[in-house]
Amino acid sequence: MSRGSRDVIIRSERPRFALIIVALGLCIPLFSYGQGKALVRIDEDVQSFAMGPDNRIVYAVQHMHRVKKVRLERDDIWISSPEGKQKKIVDGEKMFADPLLNYQVQSFAWSPDGHRIAAMMQTAEMVQPKGTKDQQLDEEQTQVPRGLVGVYLMDDEGHQIPIQGMKDGLLNDGYNAAWLADGKTLVYVTKTGAEFNELNSLVPSVGKSKPLFEGHTFAALTWDTKKNQAFAIEESTKVLTSPMLVRLDLANETRTAIVPVDEYVGDFAVSPSGKKVGYFRDGDTLEVRDLSNPTAKPVQMKVAIGVFQWGHDDQRVLLKRGDPQKSGILTWVGVYDGRFEPLLHDLVFHDFQLSQDGQSVAVTEPGKRSLLVYSLH
Repeated sequence: MSRGSRDVIIRSERPRFALIIVALGLCIPLFSYGQGKALVRIDEDVQSFAMGPDNRIVYAVQHMHRVKKVRLERDDIWISSPEGKQKKIVDGEKMFADPLLNYQVQSFAWSPDGHRIAAMMQTAEMVQPKGTKDQQLDEEQTQVPRGLVGVYLMDDEGHQIPIQGMKDGLLNDGYNAAWLADGKTLVYVTKTGAEFNELNSLVPSVGKSKPLFEGHTFAALTWDTKKNQAFAIEESTKVLTSPMLVRLDLANETRTAIVPVDEYVGDFAVSPSGKKVGYFRDGDTLEVRDLSNPTAKPVQMKVAIGVFQWGHDDQRVLLKRGDPQKSGILTWVGVYDGRFEPLLHDLVFHDFQLSQDGQSVAVTEPGKRSLLVYSLH
């Protein structure tokens, strides 16, 4: 039986229990997870994934291998069709020439047209105290990982998109990247050294990064790149002021202040329509603001802090409470009616993502992170 299966085995030697199970079956559907059969199931150790505009899924599979006496992790990258046909597009062992470079894919971002992908990576180069790289591979020495973050660019066939002036094609120190509507311009975030972010843009064929909104730093950011915009909670590192919710026009580099934010502690997301944003103002309050009437009193819902994504109709959010790195139950939370509706029968999942058309949800299971896609209808 597959891991996590809810199938019931009825044994002939226990007829009374069989009758009870059959009776209960009139009330409780016996299909997997109570949401119908999975549309797609990928039985791999999926580290991260992203659903594209056409419901294809790009995902990273953990791949450990050994080079002489050094053990490395270099994730393979795959794409699944909406029907579940799977194709490896990047062999992790061949992505970088450096034999001592580890990497793990943390997240992906599709371009709005579905032809380009940005892979956000955590890398670690194994730095040895002495010896050439060949000697380091031959000798079992203590290795010190030097951790970095970076962004790797490719098309949807896995071909690298080279960045002018960068030998390995890895945009170092960048993360939370996204493609603008033109499919050619990348926008991404860098740290200021504190818990604040700065924005940058890059056209790979040109190569030189350009800072955006210089002098402004952001505590949180959510992209809406189909409309070449983002929303952010801006905080100054120089002047003691209240955080400000702002709209950022990424194509024209114009900033519009929307409304001050009294408190902000975590997560931040814009709705599919671009008309509402939500964030946690404290550890048990999710606050939603209507951008068409930003000065109106915000809607507040009492829910434990976690990570969430907006539903397609702007009326509810899908929430996983608790530490984002840990598994949890998925729950629909009604923004305006206050309803709580468990998804997938209160089972626990490590990660989730709603499709852009709002028709399905992809989840990864705890443990070995098999990836499953379920219809929401």
